[in-house]
Amino acid sequence: MDNTAVELKFRETLFLRYSQCEKYLLPRDVYYKTVSELRLAATTKTKKSRHQYYLLSKYEILQCGDVEKLIKNRESPEERPVYYVSIEDTYEIIQKAHISTGHGGRDRMLKHIKEKYANITKDSYDLFKSYCVVCQEKRKRQKTNYERVHNARHKYVTSALNTTFFKTSGL
Repeated sequence: MDNTAVELKFRETLFLRYSQCEKYLLPRDVYYKTVSELRLAATTKTKKSRHQYYLLSKYEILQCGDVEKLIKNRESPEERPVYYVSIEDTYEIIQKAHISTGHGGRDRMLKHIKEKYANITKDSYDLFKSYCVVCQEKRKRQKTNYERVHNARHKYVTSALNTTFFKTSGL
């Protein structure tokens, strides 16, 4: 499969997972809706709703030029921002981290990404690795080498057991 087909399949799977559990993943329209609701909650002077208090406790808006980015609420402004990303942007972010870790495993990517991004799940990493051609080739090679050694040992043990069995049973 080419890269765009893999990316589309990846997004489709994430959207399917979003429809099953809306807790972590954010489609782009929900992302921008959350940004506008958060902006409204921050400017409201009168009594705020529970939802507005929830948004203010969980998120902040970081202005980057003309773009407003949703970030995790920080204790102080000196802390590094931890960004929330939409489902549509998740593939590119995981791909950059995956390549920068040298096609590293899930835990290496997790460590690399968790410093900057808040809502990318382990399932997303695993899904990305399942579509990575280089990682699949690495897995195939490792399995093949293991199977060769395992099969050679198995043949040796089996022949030794058969020889012993036939000698003791008198067959």
